[in-house]
Amino acid sequence: MMELSELKTRLGIPVDDETQDACLQIELDDAIEHAVDYCNNPFTNKEGELFLPSPIKKGIVLMIKIDRTGQPGVTAHSIGGMSKSFASEDEKYQAVYRLWRPYKKLKVLELKKRRRC
Repeated sequence: MMELSELKTRLGIPVDDETQDACLQIELDDAIEHAVDYCNNPFTNKEGELFLPSPIKKGIVLMIKIDRTGQPGVTAHSIGGMSKSFASEDEKYQAVYRLWRPYKKLKVLELKKRRRC
């Protein structure tokens, strides 16, 4: 599990600063869910409790940092020419996915049997 206090420490936010706690908790929950979905891995230990390896935690913190900086998905912008370039989610979170990739499990899909006439 990753607690709010650990996230705050990793982000450099004093643990006793509670002004952002509600927002940080939502961001943490969303990022954990994203990691579980992306990796197709429940990250549970033998007792069935959530256990996140360090690279998954680092990716979660990086994802939250990316989301908190600037406009989502903007990779470049020009003030004089008034143009912006947007990145896909894969590009935006490329460094995060690199940390998570070793923990990614393949999805096995069951094929439906065709009925023969």
